[in-house]
Amino acid sequence: MGFFDALFGSKKRTNVEVVPDHIWMTTDAKFAGLAKEAEERSKSETVAILLVAHFPDVLERLEDVANKRDWSVPCRAVPASNLDTDLAASLKLDESAIIDVIVGERHPLPSVDDGLEAFADHLPCRCRFSHHLSLDDPVLEIFGGEWVKNVLRQMGMTEDEAIESQMVSRRIRQAQQKIEGRAYGNFDAESAAHWLEKNCPELTKK
Repeated sequence: MGFFDALFGSKKRTNVEVVPDHIWMTTDAKFAGLAKEAEERSKSETVAILLVAHFPDVLERLEDVANKRDWSVPCRAVPASNLDTDLAASLKLDESAIIDVIVGERHPLPSVDDGLEAFADHLPCRCRFSHHLSLDDPVLEIFGGEWVKNVLRQMGMTEDEAIESQMVSRRIRQAQQKIEGRAYGNFDAESAAHWLEKNCPELTKK
């Protein structure tokens, strides 16, 4: 039994809708697009929105999104490490509810991202789950290479529109797996770039 099964109890995935990654050209475009999605979700049947970050630099941007708007439903910016049973209980969710979990980055380790989906899997309600990335994000910038950029250009990527591509999402997953296979550990860091420098320095050398 895995950690999240032990924490939340084991059950089959029946209540989580995971959409393809939203991939933006720049960091500013990413957060603007994430804010727009959160605003649209707040006007739907959702009862709460969680804006999730793995690292403090992204959490700061998400806090700006959460604090600079008047939301019709609770909207919280939270570290991924705070997704636990206490948070779920504080939202007073039941089987009829819908919650949105919007993540502002991909962690370099795929197992950490999988932990977020495990949290969503074990909520007592339906959950819509999405990630927002940009070409400036370290996992894409360092390991996606020109291949990702060329594919996205061919798909018509522009500054103010996101691309959703299962093919690119698979490439991101492959990059994460490469990192996981060569990382020394999972030491805390202020940003994804700093994490890579601390935990997988040979992959960041130019």
